[in-house]
Amino acid sequence: MTPLMASLELVETALRHGQQSLLLSRLRRRHLIPVAALLDRCGFASLDVFGGATFEACIRFLGEDPFERLRLLKQEAPSTPLLALVRGQALVGHRQMADDVVDAFVRVSAEAGIDIFRCYDSLNDARNLERIVTAVHAAGRHAEGALVYTESPVHDVDRFIALGERLRDLGYDSLCIYDPAGLLGAGTATALVRGLIASTGLPVNVHSAALTGQAGLTYLAAAEAGATSLDVALSPLAGGSSLPATEGVIHALVGTAQETRCDLDTVAAATGMLEESMGLYRAFADPAAWRLDTSVLRTQLPPASVDHLHAELRDRNAMGRLAEVQLEIPRVRAELGHPPLITPIAQIVATQAVYNVCDGERYATISQEVKDYCLGLYGEPPGPVDPGVRRVVNGREEPITCRPADLLEPQLPQLRHETQRDGIPIRDDADLVAYALFPAETAALLRGEAVAELLGDEPEPEPDAAEGTAATEEPLAEAVPAVAPEPAVEVRELTVEVDGEEYTVRVTAPAGTFGGGGGGGAALDGAAAGSGRPVIREGTVMAPMQGLILRVPVSVGDQVALGDVVAVLEAMKMQNDVTATRAGVVREVYVTEGMVVSPQDPILYVG
Repeated sequence: MTPLMASLELVETALRHGQQSLLLSRLRRRHLIPVAALLDRCGFASLDVFGGATFEACIRFLGEDPFERLRLLKQEAPSTPLLALVRGQALVGHRQMADDVVDAFVRVSAEAGIDIFRCYDSLNDARNLERIVTAVHAAGRHAEGALVYTESPVHDVDRFIALGERLRDLGYDSLCIYDPAGLLGAGTATALVRGLIASTGLPVNVHSAALTGQAGLTYLAAAEAGATSLDVALSPLAGGSSLPATEGVIHALVGTAQETRCDLDTVAAATGMLEESMGLYRAFADPAAWRLDTSVLRTQLPPASVDHLHAELRDRNAMGRLAEVQLEIPRVRAELGHPPLITPIAQIVATQAVYNVCDGERYATISQEVKDYCLGLYGEPPGPVDPGVRRVVNGREEPITCRPADLLEPQLPQLRHETQRDGIPIRDDADLVAYALFPAETAALLRGEAVAELLGDEPEPEPDAAEGTAATEEPLAEAVPAVAPEPAVEVRELTVEVDGEEYTVRVTAPAGTFGGGGGGGAALDGAAAGSGRPVIREGTVMAPMQGLILRVPVSVGDQVALGDVVAVLEAMKMQNDVTATRAGVVREVYVTEGMVVSPQDPILYVG
């Protein structure tokens, strides 16, 4: 057990939480690593640098290996412990992973440089935090158990203290009161910090977003109550959805019993270095994430979830119904047992609220995620799920009573076979773990097919010596074919989401990739002459929203009944059943698994 510290310490989070909250996880390592080298000399308790949404964004948008990025960070900041935020059994992904993946992720992360694993579960189900604490200790690292703070009729100080005791019994070395929406008030912070210390004897960290404007008072109350450390962020990436500014907290506590040991001059130097690159990231700075938003005290929806909600409504051309959906969200949350509105649960609740309002009948459309939630596949809800809603959602299927991961077979052997079969050049266990979490994105990265977003300050590539000599001997135009035919391509702009944050992505692919709605694909059976798009007629099943076709369970010639599932569409990380609009025989299928479709794109025809 880690002993309690005598003085207050600070955890610097700008390089992970700060940039995730305010820059959509886009901070490049050429800007991040020099700042980390300075922060290593400031006297922080730890540096939050890994995990959360930054892992996926690193692969998907930056074209970087997140484990290699971590190794470079450790190399430049060897003295200060490095911290990772991990969503329990889901790690840094969107679904529960098998135990062997959890073990491998912790091991390779520790080898790459992580010293502290801060572990939380979106439902505060301690069963989802059992395996990872064992893996962390097997790797010889520090395990910090995080309590996701929320407010509801089934959450109070006593319940959170009981959760802290459970995490202590599981073997966690310290605790974190994790308040990503800025809901924690000063009085509750005092009671919770004192209660956790008295009941568990463990050090307690407090993380509270600046979003609602009360984090400063909350931090002072927590410090005076005995908190061991507070999370802060350098001022260029502080405030709003991020955290109180590091410099302000250090200066405010000078001359108090909670004065920190941080070197403010070196912190200021790191701030100046980070500030120099901020102008390059203006395109990723969401104004809503930077400002105060006291409405969160009522809705409990942080900006990332609000953005998700707006995207859902835009996809349905229903922004005029926003006020109705905002009233529906707390009703759905209560029916689902008052879960904390944190990724991915916040998105699940918001999406179901949109369905309930826009479909004209509550729970007429139910996402696969809501079905899984009510079956207990995310964990045990904090409160009871409304019996009537459960019957509508799951019918006679009973929820599980075991730990969700107990239902999962080991995944790594099958993944090794799969990557070998598909020719994906897996180099080590770190690559395999990344593939387990984000298979398509990791495969593209390892094959050299990932395309990184450009900021405009990219360094010039090193010229190859042989190429440089050839260029001096003959003109470049003669060194390559004079005419290079370009393959037919389609370009489409898509709205995608990572860990609750919305991005616009420009996708270029061979003609026909996007299906009939792509405008430029090859002609399909039943297409209007010369249009490349199928004729829309009675019995044509249309895509209800933009998304990715995950599964088409029917084929031409199959008999279907009204309401039968004919396709599964993934949108905003939700799986949505697309159903037949009439009974009949499937005459034409216009899409295949893996295609991207837009709203009202034809999927198939039932005649």
